[in-house]
Amino acid sequence: MINANDYSNYMVPFYAPADFIVKKAKGSLVWSANNKKYIDFTGGIAVTNLGHCNDELIKIMNQQSKNLWHLSNLYMNEPSVELAKKLCKKTFADKVFFCNSGAESIEASIKIARKYCTNNIDKSKNEILSFTSSFHGRTMLGIALAKAKHLTDGFAPLPKGIKNHTYNDFDKLEDAFSDKTAAVILELVQWQSGITKANKKFITKVKQLSKKYNALVIIDEVQSGVGRTGTFFAYEQFNIAPDILCFAKGMANGFPIGGILTSDKISDSMTVGSHGTTFGGGPIACAIGSRVVDIISKKAFLSDVLKKEKKFLKSLNEINSSYRCFNQISSAGLWVSVELSSIDIDDLIKLSHKNGLMVLKANATTIRFSPSLIIEDHLIEKGLEIFKKSILQLQ
Repeated sequence: MINANDYSNYMVPFYAPADFIVKKAKGSLVWSANNKKYIDFTGGIAVTNLGHCNDELIKIMNQQSKNLWHLSNLYMNEPSVELAKKLCKKTFADKVFFCNSGAESIEASIKIARKYCTNNIDKSKNEILSFTSSFHGRTMLGIALAKAKHLTDGFAPLPKGIKNHTYNDFDKLEDAFSDKTAAVILELVQWQSGITKANKKFITKVKQLSKKYNALVIIDEVQSGVGRTGTFFAYEQFNIAPDILCFAKGMANGFPIGGILTSDKISDSMTVGSHGTTFGGGPIACAIGSRVVDIISKKAFLSDVLKKEKKFLKSLNEINSSYRCFNQISSAGLWVSVELSSIDIDDLIKLSHKNGLMVLKANATTIRFSPSLIIEDHLIEKGLEIFKKSILQLQ
């Protein structure tokens, strides 16, 4: 049997995992190798939106694996075209590119933006504007966009041509733009400092300045997309239509997939061979993704996400009313963060695990929840009781 020592002996130490090994999971419950049961408020970090080991998705995966497992993008496969068509019909987009992860979708979006601008406007129009407290993956480009010391330390030199401006600061925003600005990339809901929504005035200013300087708008919805915030994509709530949208995480409920959505005008600047991927658009991932889109894009489903958000907020506010332990509670659909006043976050996570609850760390003072979008109400209540118990044990 594999144990924690085997993990440290054979795995590169990029992670500091919990001290238990997961054996199985179903819905919003997880069991360790020792048969201890946990309520999962992490959802694989906003990935398993339809719960662990979803029966309907398992059937689709099994059936597709019998028909066509892998081909290559030299040949068409039906599931990829079907998923692309659905995504275009349900969003602003005319075209889709599939890859395998959020980081890859960010890379593709920047390449496409630069290619479009240098081909159609000016060869020197290649700068990218990003924002503080962002997270765009852990590739060299991704960490350069975030420009945070804890991500970039030790990895210089970083990709050039990137400016970074304070998130939600619209007063001095124009100073960051120039005729060389090819694109602005931003998250409409950030999570690095707790759940932080973009200010509506900030978004209006981004739109105005992008138009003025002929720059594209790239929206990173790797985590906020696929129902997480209560709409199919978060941009629907912010009165903004992106030129390029990045997605991944929840699109195939844990089976790796990522991609971008864009317009005919933008995609026409790309030519055969200007970008590509070996595994992107694979038939199994796309077959699963197609069913995920069918389920999550329904109005009744999304309405239920918002009802569950209210349930989280009501219970958290009641805990805070009694014990005054939170500085701030923030949310965007079933993406909730709690900033604690005087409790060590790492200790709280360890104790939550001990008590049977899985939660996520946002930063040194903040816990975040990203449970399955179909988590049962009684598990929300029970999980928050465990969370409260863990807090009280540390006070």
